Amino acid sequence: MPATNEKLTKLGALQALAQDLKERTPTKLSQLANDSGFQTAAQVESTVNARVSSTYRAGGSVAFAALPELSEANLGLVVNVTDTFTTTASFVEGAGGKHPAGTNVAVVQVGGAYLYDVLAGFVDLSGLQEKVEGKGLSTNDYTNEDKAKLAGMEIASDDEVNAMLAEVFGTGAES
Repeated sequence: MPATNEKLTKLGALQALAQDLKERTPTKLSQLANDSGFQTAAQVESTVNARVSSTYRAGGSVAFAALPELSEANLGLVVNVTDTFTTTASFVEGAGGKHPAGTNVAVVQVGGAYLYDVLAGFVDLSGLQEKVEGKGLSTNDYTNEDKAKLAGMEIASDDEVNAMLAEVFGTGAES
C-alpha cells in the first residue's frame, strides 16, 4: 500500500507544517514587526505635545522697547506689548505698522532670519472717518426746533396701541 504510506507521509508533513505555523504566528500585537513605522498612541501624544509646546511659549508682558532678542533661543516666544507701537524693519510686516497696547508679538523664523510677528488683526481706520469742522461725538447737532418737536411727542399707552392694531388687523389683536 504505497499510496496509503504516501498519504500518511503527506499528512504528517502537513501536520508538522501546521504546528510550525501555529508556533510562529504572533498572538499579541507586541510580537508583530513594525516595518511600516506605525506609532503607538503614547508616541503620537508625545510627538504632538512636543510640537505644540515648541510652537509658541508665553513670555509675559513687556514694553515695546523691551521686546525679546531676535534669536533661536527666543523662537516661538510670545509677549504682550504693553504700549502702542509702530513696527520696524525687524517685523514680518515691515516698518510703519501701528498697533495698540495689548498686541501680542511672537519671535518667528523667516528663511534664515529671526523676526517679530504681530499676532493680531488690527486695522487702523482712523484716516477714513469723515470729520466735520466744529462737530464731535458729543456735540448737540439738533436745533432748538427739533428738540422741542421731540419733547412734545406723546407716547401711546398699551391699550391705545392694542386698539390701533385691532382696527388695522381686525379682532384678536387686543390683549
